[in-house]
Amino acid sequence: MCASWSMASSRRSGRPEGTPGRAVLEAVRAALRRLAEPVTLVLAFSGGRDSTVLLDALVRLWAPSRIVAWHVHHGLQPGADGWQAACEREAARQGVRFGCTRLGARPVSGQNLEAWAREARYAALWQAVARTGAAALLTAHHADDQLETVFMRLARGSGPEALGGMAPAEVRAGGWLIRPLLDVGRETIDAYARSRGLAWVEDPMNEDPALLRTMLRARVLPALGAAVPGLRENVLRSAALLRESGEAMRVLAEGDLHAAGLAVDLRSLDRGALAALPALRRNEAVRAWWRLLGLPMPTQARLAQWVAQMLLGCSAGAAVTAAPWRFRRYRDRITVEPIDARDWRRDPPPSLTLRWHGEPAIALPGWHGRLGVVPAGGPGVVDAAWLAAQPLEVRAPPAAARLRPRAGGPSRTLKNLYQERGVPPWLRVAMPAVFAGGRLIYAAGLGMDAGAHAADAVSAPGAVGAADRSAGSGRGVRLCWRPDDPDDPRSASSGQAAAV
Repeated sequence: MCASWSMASSRRSGRPEGTPGRAVLEAVRAALRRLAEPVTLVLAFSGGRDSTVLLDALVRLWAPSRIVAWHVHHGLQPGADGWQAACEREAARQGVRFGCTRLGARPVSGQNLEAWAREARYAALWQAVARTGAAALLTAHHADDQLETVFMRLARGSGPEALGGMAPAEVRAGGWLIRPLLDVGRETIDAYARSRGLAWVEDPMNEDPALLRTMLRARVLPALGAAVPGLRENVLRSAALLRESGEAMRVLAEGDLHAAGLAVDLRSLDRGALAALPALRRNEAVRAWWRLLGLPMPTQARLAQWVAQMLLGCSAGAAVTAAPWRFRRYRDRITVEPIDARDWRRDPPPSLTLRWHGEPAIALPGWHGRLGVVPAGGPGVVDAAWLAAQPLEVRAPPAAARLRPRAGGPSRTLKNLYQERGVPPWLRVAMPAVFAGGRLIYAAGLGMDAGAHAADAVSAPGAVGAADRSAGSGRGVRLCWRPDDPDDPRSASSGQAAAV
């Protein structure tokens, strides 16, 4: 199928603006009040009637040199090349810049065509916003689009925030997303186009009976509208109220997440804080976390499964996958990591034998972190010269090895200490333990062995070599380890080492 052209019968004239013109211009003018000239705007320009009307109104209200009409070529129709050319001609006629993105990828077998096209289109448009340095992306969605969206989401069992439909304006990562015509009906837009003598492209997909939106537009909504006068206004009023309720629930949910520790780390929170909430607030908090992670909203069954395992489960640990993330729970701490993150238990870091030559940090190949050596005094320090004289062995912490965390206190096994500190088993194997002179002197996440004192570690007379002298005999030092990547899940468990 090829796109067909529609042309309004009347041409531009100097007569006073009619009611449709005033309605469209006032709607666009009100939307633009959020911005201040001379910022650049990107218009999602399909070449259809709605985006052509929005372009025409924008040119009358905004500096044309600050408008970029951006077309996304999906490559799904034989006439797509001609459509792009027509959009470029219209942009030139209106005196605005034109840009185009040709999508190279295609939907995979079984993928929803509409969903694929929407996601690919928005990705391309936000790239255009970034490329042009624009402050906002404008789309030509109108009141009837909103009505169809609400019914589609209702048919799919969506929640309050989704049933609120599209927001007139929202701040996204790339800038403002503004829908100036969202309160304007299709008939008003059509009347504006005809009064201005505009030409546009008719998308054949708008007539495809296999699409749910087309079915709603052609059959369902006209029938309901005939039976219920004022259907559109009533539904959109309810949608606005639902959107307000949804936004209030979202704010409350994000507050609950912050109370659970998410304000400190987006990938880690205290499950006890969420588990104690009433079921409705608890579920909304989980949905809010998924939204912040960029995950699609879970179904009711999926949400119930997640809550049962992550929040309400009695086992010491659990794991749930939601691509591209994996949620892990150990006791009362829930963390999230990429699915493709390294599995340290299956692929542990290598054991190393090395020497310290006085440098402030020692690289640990394969451990993705560095072992710092810092001047210090008091319990748990070792003599710098003694440390330089010893071959240092770095390896995974043996569960049965013992370390004295406090001066004068008992030594305890590393397994017991890591359990007490809440370090998950799958991370312990990647927390380096350092042995010198055959004894454990440091374990990442736990700190130095407080049984080692600088005085106890001073080398015998004559045993200090050149490397020892460069390190400085008689100077106390401590070790501390940190991963190279601050988002490494081991970072949260290595704080104890950095604090000493």
